[in-house]
Amino acid sequence: MLLPQAKESKVNENLSNKMALGKSIKMYLTIFIATTCIYMVLYQYHMSRQPLAANELVKHPEKSSSSSSSSSSYIASYLWAPPMLNNSSNSINTTMGQGLVQVHGPNATDTSSVSSSSSAASNSVSASGSSFYSTVSLPLTLSSASDANNKSISTTTTSTTTTTTTTVANAVVSATTTTTTTAQKLKTTTQPSHAHKSMVKAMGAVHKIRTTFVAVSEPPPLYIITPTYRRPEQLAELTRLGYTLKHVLNLLWLVIEDANKTNPLVAHTLDRIGVPYEYLVAPMPEQYKLTKRAKPRGVSNRNRGLDYLRANATEGVLYFADDDNTYDVNIFEQMRYTKKVSMWPVGLVTKTGVSSPIIREGKLDGYYDGWIGGRKYPVDMAGFAVSVKFLHERPHAKMPFKPGYEEDGFLRSLAPLQNNEIELLADECREILTWHTQTKKNPAALPFNQTRYGNTNLAFIEKLLVRP
Repeated sequence: MLLPQAKESKVNENLSNKMALGKSIKMYLTIFIATTCIYMVLYQYHMSRQPLAANELVKHPEKSSSSSSSSSSYIASYLWAPPMLNNSSNSINTTMGQGLVQVHGPNATDTSSVSSSSSAASNSVSASGSSFYSTVSLPLTLSSASDANNKSISTTTTSTTTTTTTTVANAVVSATTTTTTTAQKLKTTTQPSHAHKSMVKAMGAVHKIRTTFVAVSEPPPLYIITPTYRRPEQLAELTRLGYTLKHVLNLLWLVIEDANKTNPLVAHTLDRIGVPYEYLVAPMPEQYKLTKRAKPRGVSNRNRGLDYLRANATEGVLYFADDDNTYDVNIFEQMRYTKKVSMWPVGLVTKTGVSSPIIREGKLDGYYDGWIGGRKYPVDMAGFAVSVKFLHERPHAKMPFKPGYEEDGFLRSLAPLQNNEIELLADECREILTWHTQTKKNPAALPFNQTRYGNTNLAFIEKLLVRP
């Protein structure tokens, strides 16, 4: 038998062993947890530095004044085409010769002549009810022979209302593509001018794909009228605005220049941006050019846009978007549901810093602007939108050649228009989603020294400079 002293020593030894084992286990667990945490931190840091895949889509539900418009805005954001270009379930990408035909959207409203190849699966998608937006990019050349001859193809864009069943097959699109529609024709892309061809050839790049506009009923189409004129900042400002509009669904961009003929540089820039557009000209009348007073800039451009819409559009919403402003894309999704006229605040305007309708107890109760000037509607050009149907009901509505009173004169020409008929957007005019920013004026570039720099890249850049 063990003596009591020996028993106590044995117990102490066992307890010491258990404590040592416990410390070892605790130490190993601590090391494991610390190692795991470090690995997770490094992994997150590594993933944060990786570029997003082209087909990743981040959805942001939009705010709206009504439940229906909120739902439509969410759909519009979800169906925005560019993130879906590489999504095989939502697009058809078919290489034809040297061109590319793309049909976007789960329910394309253009039913094209599609010939299935033996290797393509004919997965059909059928849908009932209102149709969604689809962008059809057609090649300007279909064969190497036509490419050699620099021939262009006129593509026809159309407006569709509703469709009962639409089927899109994942197949190879044949060289002859026929577009069938159920509504009025909107526009026909004309052949590029000789000057445009010469410019493109000189620049060494031929853009063979031009995105075509197809207006559909849901969501309602937007017609963005942008007056522009020749100046050093012109291409930069059109590029900035164009890439903003590229995030907007079901939109036609009417770029109208104060000139007697189109500018190949502007056409090249619009082609590169890829927003469906019409490039028109509307020179200022001579009597206003010669005046020594303030000139009514942009009036002839905007009236030309109104004439275009009266001739080619039956539904949707028009908006005057100057190329030197800044826009939150949310305002476009809100304005597209305008019934008659909608308004919202515009920042960076006059000494007040903002031009806005005054809302008292949910109703329009006047206007806040740094210069009222006896105007009934003292608002900024970027602060209102008009329904195309409402415009058709006012066939004589136009913008006056009166500097400072263009917005007021146009809105007055839409009479009768009551204050309770004006829709208040941007959270009942409590948010600023547009800003009247202005680019700093730049002097004309110095003359190019052909002798010194004629054989360098500067000779190429010289062709891209816009001189007043």
